[in-house]
Amino acid sequence: MGWDIDKIIEGLNKSLDSYEAAAIIHVEPLAQMLKDNPNKAIDMIFNVYNKALDSAYTDSEGKNMRGFIEAVAGGPHETVPSAVYNAVGEVYPYLERPQKDKALRKVLDCMDKINYVYVNVSHTPFIREPSLLSDIQIVRWLYWPGLHDDEHLWENKTDFSEIQDEIMDKHGMFRKNVVRSDFLVAYSLLRKDIGNFGEEYASAANPEFLERVMKGIVAMRFAHAESEQEVIKGKRRLEGLLPESLHSRIEPLRLERDWVDHTNPLFR
Repeated sequence: MGWDIDKIIEGLNKSLDSYEAAAIIHVEPLAQMLKDNPNKAIDMIFNVYNKALDSAYTDSEGKNMRGFIEAVAGGPHETVPSAVYNAVGEVYPYLERPQKDKALRKVLDCMDKINYVYVNVSHTPFIREPSLLSDIQIVRWLYWPGLHDDEHLWENKTDFSEIQDEIMDKHGMFRKNVVRSDFLVAYSLLRKDIGNFGEEYASAANPEFLERVMKGIVAMRFAHAESEQEVIKGKRRLEGLLPESLHSRIEPLRLERDWVDHTNPLFR
């Protein structure tokens, strides 16, 4: 018995359409509410996540295939989860710490029900906001997706202006249709052990965004530091990785300690 390739492709396209539709119908209103009434919206994050996925996996006859598909695939397609996480990420830097902690707990509720390998392959690689992704890494290090998946964006390129034209806009932000995670790409570009474009990227990047990137990097490096020796070692490590122009930001951001408390029982 042969495969009907056209029918398979048609089915896949319909599935992708259903993911996009679910994200628009369920997640876009949440994104707006997070801006207008964050306290109310934060309480809704996990419920919206589930409603959107249920909608995405329900066919035209009303049959919900979510349980079966997620069991086979390992978890949900990234369209809905990434839309939820990035809706949270848009407001996350501007929330007070109690609000951040509550929102982070809701995001973890979505992730903790899935195998960590699937999370760091299909969930966290799509999170754009540095402060959200770094807080996730601090309380769930197994969810960290790593930094090498985006090297194809600058592989075999020797001129940063070429990279800049392809992946950045005139405001120094990454193009959303090219870059999956702004934080991961920014961190990768800054690191000397990954590329040679750190200073050029730091100069071209949107200053406000670059500051959030630095906050995230510093948070991940020092959130678990318990001794002066660990702090000294962490500073040396970051100075060895990051462009010299950013070294002066390390200590002030460390002293701010604007990161999640990993000892908080809320995240156990």
